[in-house]
Amino acid sequence: MKKRTKIASLFLAMLMAFSLMAVTAAAYDAGHEHDCAMCSEEGIEPRKPAALCRGCGQDMDEIARGTDIYGNGYITFQCKNPYCENPGLLVLPW
Repeated sequence: MKKRTKIASLFLAMLMAFSLMAVTAAAYDAGHEHDCAMCSEEGIEPRKPAALCRGCGQDMDEIARGTDIYGNGYITFQCKNPYCENPGLLVLPW
């Protein structure tokens, strides 16, 4: 019985090792050169910050960026809807 459990554990360890190698080899995908436009990683840019107006719920325009005395960045937004009931400024950390 001891020999059977040792062989079974060896078999399971080898199966796990081979499956891990197969998964990493499949993820590598050495045949693809990544020069096509669909999967180009060079075209990825950070998301533009956006805010919604608390008065009318529409998009706001970014009017200024800056840093405070502690070095924390902030962005100031203003509502672009001329008929907004509350067109105040909104300052968010960046």
